[in-house]
Amino acid sequence: MRSRVVVVSVFLAVLACAAAAEDRVVLEGILVRVNDNIVTISDFTKRLRVELAQQQSAPTEDEIRQLTETMLREIVDELVLLERASEKHIEVSEKMVDQALQNLREENNLLEDEAWAQAVESSGLTIDQLRDRYRRTILLQRAVQGEVRPLEITEEELRRVYQQQIEQYSVPEKVELEQVFIAADGNDVDDALRRAQGMVARVRDGADLKAEAILAGSQLQNLGAIPVADCRPELKAALAEIEDGGVTDPMVVPGGVQVILLVETIPAGYQPFEEVVDSIRRQESAESYEGQTRGLVDKLKKEYLVEVHEERLAIVYRNLGGL
Repeated sequence: MRSRVVVVSVFLAVLACAAAAEDRVVLEGILVRVNDNIVTISDFTKRLRVELAQQQSAPTEDEIRQLTETMLREIVDELVLLERASEKHIEVSEKMVDQALQNLREENNLLEDEAWAQAVESSGLTIDQLRDRYRRTILLQRAVQGEVRPLEITEEELRRVYQQQIEQYSVPEKVELEQVFIAADGNDVDDALRRAQGMVARVRDGADLKAEAILAGSQLQNLGAIPVADCRPELKAALAEIEDGGVTDPMVVPGGVQVILLVETIPAGYQPFEEVVDSIRRQESAESYEGQTRGLVDKLKKEYLVEVHEERLAIVYRNLGGL
């Protein structure tokens, strides 16, 4: 009997050790290794929780899986570049992080401490987490310096890209409008409509619409250039009856009566090259930077010891509460 008790005790001890080992895998098992740099399951889960907290709305299970898989690829690339930064003995000082955050505050008009604190809080990050993120970004950027060359692109090449992507710069037909709105409520609508009809008749006979608007107790308001497709059906029909410079018949709308001046019809077309050339240049530079960085990372992966345990993402999902 005693020997049986001993066997049972040993068996229970083995089970306890196995359970403890499983807990360690769940919490501290290695998810990614690049040489001596590692990211554990718990490290990854914490970082994923931060990213999920920054989503504007609750993500679906598919969106969580997609974000998780994207983050895993990014972390592998990040560890590769961090290893490269270590080889180059690159360091990021607190002063560099301070300057980066100061630039961020200036670019977003957040120089007031209270506004800055609110913006950081609304981002779902603490100030320490934000500093860590910028420190890591600066380090990664410096890791590729000297190995990723700035793109040199001529105007001719930019124009060629513009022509290839011309549909991205299409502009719909628009109408530039101004309005006179005569406010009315209840029984006053009929009176407002009669005044608007008289105003329209005088304007069509040559009177100045701005002066007539003032006499009617209103003013001429600029509505700007509006895509024709965004105009309500009643307005589209009214505009179809007049030419540039003409005014519509009065229209009863919520709160009063509206008269529209068609300042100009702007035909559909494309943004001029001169308006979008800087955007194209930035786009091409970004694509070149990303492509060269991708090539560098792929090259370094062949030189480094890289381990990725995708099968352990199941533990990550379980730690999140199950998917």
